[in-house]
Amino acid sequence: MTVRVQSGPFDMGPEVEAFTASVPGAGAVVTFSGLVRDEDGTLTAMEIEHYPSMTEKALEKIRAEAVSRWSLDHALIIHRYGRMAPGDQIMMVATASRHRADAFAAAEFLMDYLKS
Repeated sequence: MTVRVQSGPFDMGPEVEAFTASVPGAGAVVTFSGLVRDEDGTLTAMEIEHYPSMTEKALEKIRAEAVSRWSLDHALIIHRYGRMAPGDQIMMVATASRHRADAFAAAEFLMDYLKS
């Protein structure tokens, strides 16, 4: 599965290990994990709503665009919904390519999309 939308937390270590194992010919794997941040010290928690059919479809579309724009072996998006506190992981992006430039560019593209 290349897109997951879930309410529960994920463990970055096993996610990266499984992703890397799925791309044995890759020369580069780039990963990024976004955290809920509290810039001014007043955030207790944030709540993200999730519309199942719409969310997965939009994320799969942007993942497919990244794969078509850069020479990727694989791309993964995990995004959480529900209540999260500062410091909680909110999302993860992983890209794999034969060369690092494509993996970095695609990961940044996906991160920018998720941030917007």
